[in-house]
Amino acid sequence: MFNVMLTLLFAMIMGAGQLVLSQASKEVFALGGLSINALLTSKWLWFGIFIYGFAMIFWVYILSRFDVKYAYPISSTAIFFTAIFQAIIQRNMPSGSYWIGLALVVVGLVVLSIDKKI
Repeated sequence: MFNVMLTLLFAMIMGAGQLVLSQASKEVFALGGLSINALLTSKWLWFGIFIYGFAMIFWVYILSRFDVKYAYPISSTAIFFTAIFQAIIQRNMPSGSYWIGLALVVVGLVVLSIDKKI
């Protein structure tokens, strides 16, 4: 169960990273497009790179403890956390069909976890 919690934490970090990189893309293109100067001076981009770098190190740690065939599907809950964080932080609520799709992902994760105690 601890490994599942670590993997869910990883998914949350990835979800947060998506929002940061989304903000970075807005900032970079507001500074004049995809230029070297805009990329080098974007604080949001550097913060996003830091988050993703940390997440990848954390992911390697998770994989040292948890079989990838179970960890990877659980990590796909990042899409759920991204939607939740976006709804809370950016006040941008996804559509009903989006939530139905996310529910199907969760059902799939439950089905995957039936074959072994994780």
